[in-house]
Amino acid sequence: MSIDTFAVGSGDTGFGALRAYGDNPSAILAMSEGEEYFTVAGRNGVIPYRDTGGHLHQCAGVIAPDDGREPLLRAFTEFAAERRRKVVATRLRRPEAELFQRCGFTVNQAGSSYSVYLPEFRLGGPRLADLRLAVSRAWAAGVEAAEAAYEDSAAGSEAADGRRVFTGRIGDETVASLTCLPVFGTRPGWLHHTAHRAPGAPEGALEAVNLEAVRVFTAEQAQWLHLGFTPFAGLCAQYELGSASTAAARLLRLAAERGEWRRATAGRLAYQRIWDPHLVQPGYLAWRGRAAAGALGQLLRLAKSP
Repeated sequence: MSIDTFAVGSGDTGFGALRAYGDNPSAILAMSEGEEYFTVAGRNGVIPYRDTGGHLHQCAGVIAPDDGREPLLRAFTEFAAERRRKVVATRLRRPEAELFQRCGFTVNQAGSSYSVYLPEFRLGGPRLADLRLAVSRAWAAGVEAAEAAYEDSAAGSEAADGRRVFTGRIGDETVASLTCLPVFGTRPGWLHHTAHRAPGAPEGALEAVNLEAVRVFTAEQAQWLHLGFTPFAGLCAQYELGSASTAAARLLRLAAERGEWRRATAGRLAYQRIWDPHLVQPGYLAWRGRAAAGALGQLLRLAKSP
């Protein structure tokens, strides 16, 4: 087995595997600075991960051909054990969750992901009345939304990872911004990544910016806008797999119903739902052995992130 760290860029091994085999909309989030990529000589595919000390944190599953994912994951768990690390995985969809379960992981539903199918998105639809109201208020306040030119964005709309940046301005002041990342696989399109609304920005400013992104992506014939994974959202016993921990499920549901974690994700969930998503998928958390605390810790970090 071999392990390497690759620079993040359009031509590197990590992005090459993502374009060829990536299917999880969140997989591109693992292609960030500081990530390492586990590979096995003679096999296609990579496993992005971050060494957090006692754990190897893996995001969005194995990026490999269908028949190569299980062997690569089993090799990765052996690699982790040799280094006295435990594997924790977040942002898994059902197919990745089932793979981790087959490889001996405990897997629990940890939230839900929301996606809009752009060819069927209609702003005039009856279920989008709240969205129309929010956007109209932003427009009335003078918000003008547009894709940012390269020099207007710190990240750059032509960044190596293919990101696109949209902003909402009133005059020369930026009051809201949105970064989207490319998504490959069976539901290609864009991932709604980071969003920022300036203090004092008019109501609906961020919605107006995202609506402009929807308009641009639709004109480009993109298929999906993935609004992302929200921890603790949509938890339901029917989505649990056979390896689920009863104790962990109880803790997750408790966090979803009360406390600071509910408050931390409530705004994000309301924003996702205002778009009347066409697809809602359960998202999963996986760990091996006694790594439950580490797994839950990673989930709580996701809940606090923008």
